[in-house]
Amino acid sequence: MTWGSRVLGSRVLFGLFLTYLLFFFGAHDGVSDPDIWWHLRNASLLVHSGHFIHADTLSYTVAGKPWVNFEWLSELPYYFAYVWLGLSGLYLTMMLLATAIILGVYRLALLRSQDTVAAFVVSFVAVLFATVSLAPRTLLFGWLCLVVELEILWGLEKGRDHTAWLPVLFLLWINLHGSWFLGLGLMLLFFACGLIEGAWGALYATRWNAAQKRKLAVVTVASVAALFVNPYGWRLVAYPLGALVHDKVGTKYIAEWASLDFHSMLGKTMLATLLMMALLQLVRGRRWSLQDFVLAAVGVFGALTYVRFVFLCGILVLPLLAPLLRLPTPEKERPHKPGRWLNAVAIAVLLVLIAKSYPKSSQLHAGIEQSFPEKALPYVRGLAGKGRLLNEYRWGGYLEWEAPEVKTFIDPRSDIFVENGIMADYAKAAHIEDTFGVLDKYQIQYVLMPRQTPLAYVLAHNPAWTTAYEDEQAAVFERIR
Repeated sequence: MTWGSRVLGSRVLFGLFLTYLLFFFGAHDGVSDPDIWWHLRNASLLVHSGHFIHADTLSYTVAGKPWVNFEWLSELPYYFAYVWLGLSGLYLTMMLLATAIILGVYRLALLRSQDTVAAFVVSFVAVLFATVSLAPRTLLFGWLCLVVELEILWGLEKGRDHTAWLPVLFLLWINLHGSWFLGLGLMLLFFACGLIEGAWGALYATRWNAAQKRKLAVVTVASVAALFVNPYGWRLVAYPLGALVHDKVGTKYIAEWASLDFHSMLGKTMLATLLMMALLQLVRGRRWSLQDFVLAAVGVFGALTYVRFVFLCGILVLPLLAPLLRLPTPEKERPHKPGRWLNAVAIAVLLVLIAKSYPKSSQLHAGIEQSFPEKALPYVRGLAGKGRLLNEYRWGGYLEWEAPEVKTFIDPRSDIFVENGIMADYAKAAHIEDTFGVLDKYQIQYVLMPRQTPLAYVLAHNPAWTTAYEDEQAAVFERIR
């Protein structure tokens, strides 16, 4: 295949179309994610001090408490992008990561199906699933690592042994995001399935040979050892286990840890995908390897349990759906492939559409203005040293970035606040379960809340509190007795 055929081929065309779809959906959400701000503050502290964070310095409720910054490496690209390009830098970093993941899913689907059309169809669905995580989030680095891992594992089944790269991947992954724990589990399951041999209807398993077992054992030990190459040592390796044990309150109140809502468009898309997969399995009668079945089961279970893992399902399951969509006629024998010039025109149009879809700084700023208390910042900065502030949970990181002189009550780093009981107390105050008990317990002098919240209503009608500041979005209440 010539260089021109590669550049103007259908795979490039489909890849650009998938990229355009990502930009189309991404333009609506912008960069108004509550987590990005405390990530930026952490990266700033690391860059300017040269020291890794070992204790909280951002709040007054857990000040000095031990804390592991388990996403330190993935914070740095966002930080430098913001320093150099502002909000546009955050958006660009997000879209580059999301595009790499979706194109990675497309490549995985091609690997499994050897069919560009089938790979494109499942990747289109993956774009819809990606909307659940389409924000400037460190999680995107974790999903990208998962795509690379699957490329290595599934390549092994195709006779391409690149498993020696897995320890390097896990060395990076543990410093990028806590999802390394999931990646390690999937790798162990994949290897374990190769210790079994047999056939059970449409399911079969093939045992690794002796040389493969030795190689995979070495890779597993090296991958686990690589996890300890990080600034926090064993504490970063143990972090996901601690989060699973402690984060019960956080999963109760954080939307992305809710179960998938099948009344939503995302839920309906997920349900339609699973039904289509079941129907095609009945019609095509595909045989499944034990590895494929286990990975698909993990992906489906994750998506049905937590909204956050819908994208995980897209990465794990959709490439496995591609072979079921493959047309009976081999791709090389199909008639009427578009010519190079037609593809060139289509590629040019897609490049223009992608460029036009890139939001202006004013659009991104409008999203920030709608999601965070930007107008209230001057007043909030003036509260430094005057008394303790109870802030809205989602606004905590934004205040820590924009008004670091004012210590927060809570921010979206749910782990440390759950472990120390702060999240539970915040929930009591915000949901009017023991509001004044919590305010007295922490000696709160000021409260910053969205106007249309139960807590704002209660304080606005309580004689012991007065509205010290108010705009169309936020209000600050001051204790007067």
